Amino acid sequence: MNKKNKTFLYALLIGFFYLITFTFTYKALENQTIYDKIFSSFMPTYENKNGEINLVKKPFTKITDADYTIMDASHYSYIKDNSYKIGDDVEETKYNFAFFPLFPIVWKFFSNLGIVTLNYFLFIASIIILAYVFCSESINKALLIALTLPTLTVFLLPYTESLFMFSISIGLLGFKRKNNYLLLTGFFLASITRPVFLLFIASAIATSIYILIRDKKIDIKQLIILCIPFIIGTVMVGLYQQTYHNDSFFTFISAQKHWGTYFRLPETINDWSNEGYGMNVWALIFCFVFGIGLLLFNLFKRVKEEVDDLKYWYYFSWIYLVATCVYVLLFQGGCLHSLYRYTLCSPFFFIILFSHLKDFNIIPVKYSISLVIAFFIGLFLFLKMVSYSSNWDFSKLGFILLSCVFLLYIAFQKFKTNYLYIAYSLILAVSIVWNCYLYNMFFCRGWIFL
Repeated sequence: MNKKNKTFLYALLIGFFYLITFTFTYKALENQTIYDKIFSSFMPTYENKNGEINLVKKPFTKITDADYTIMDASHYSYIKDNSYKIGDDVEETKYNFAFFPLFPIVWKFFSNLGIVTLNYFLFIASIIILAYVFCSESINKALLIALTLPTLTVFLLPYTESLFMFSISIGLLGFKRKNNYLLLTGFFLASITRPVFLLFIASAIATSIYILIRDKKIDIKQLIILCIPFIIGTVMVGLYQQTYHNDSFFTFISAQKHWGTYFRLPETINDWSNEGYGMNVWALIFCFVFGIGLLLFNLFKRVKEEVDDLKYWYYFSWIYLVATCVYVLLFQGGCLHSLYRYTLCSPFFFIILFSHLKDFNIIPVKYSISLVIAFFIGLFLFLKMVSYSSNWDFSKLGFILLSCVFLLYIAFQKFKTNYLYIAYSLILAVSIVWNCYLYNMFFCRGWIFL
């Protein structure tokens, strides 16, 4: 077995071990004795009785097969069984048009538990592919860092994040290998998985303009190739959905209003849950404030590097994340709900992480420290300015974990010491507990955090 195959095998084993550990931890927290003796003092859980949600001290919910088809998963489940047929509850089934068809089609071939397992391994495969494309010498390190994130719960649910990430990863693998058939296939699959065509195309155009300003060159052919599969895929979805209704071709856009998604200026910053709020604040500062700062720095710095093929995707990823933040702020009226899911759980966040695994050392230590200090001052000031979530309790653990992973990520690039691996193990263990906590929060129908 050659070195590359060994690396891929080790990565798969790491992913499998994480899943086993996650499952074992969740099962342990279902036990009354274990919960009471170790976790009850600092980790209250939610209980939903007839729509009234309260914090209680009880072990985790035992998951049944029916629990996999709640919240947004209920829409995918309906499409899986009925396509876009409008049912007796006309208004409710019309909201299904906001969801694209590829994931429900894939779900048809799996049980509820099977689709969740598939989602997880699609996520692992995506991380391996993205690491191979952007930091081929650090695949296992890339996976280890990805698994510490407190945002992985979404990849263990019947949602579209895993399939979307895998499709984009396939497209980028084609980009690296200069295989346009693979690129077009991957991006086309992504286009019929989630309605992100406007965001993707706008980001592609903005990236081309950015590189034109920066390097005085533009690749129109590449821009067209990237946009075509998203245009074709979206048109096909719109036409397919129109066979089930007589409304506008863009019903998949207007259906978003059900969740309060329409243009208006934000009046305040809020969220649907404390647990999601901390991670969404972190995502907003990192992806929007930090992203704009880094893009401007690279645009105007004196010594410029020529933008190669992979560097293009680095800039595209930052622009995509910034654009996503602008979209959430302007179309959710200042509600940050799901921001971390749209950004930190997207392939473009991992592209940035893995790109820096390859060339992070170009940033001197003193600038890294200054950057970290400024970053955390911004985060804490933002939390203090918003009265919605100023108390520190277990619900802020996601925010704390993201901050710890950020520091650990930088430390891994700058220092070589065994203490870092001890710190990594501790962060990973806490992150698994947190993701299990969110998993339970979903299945017991607590506050919506994603």
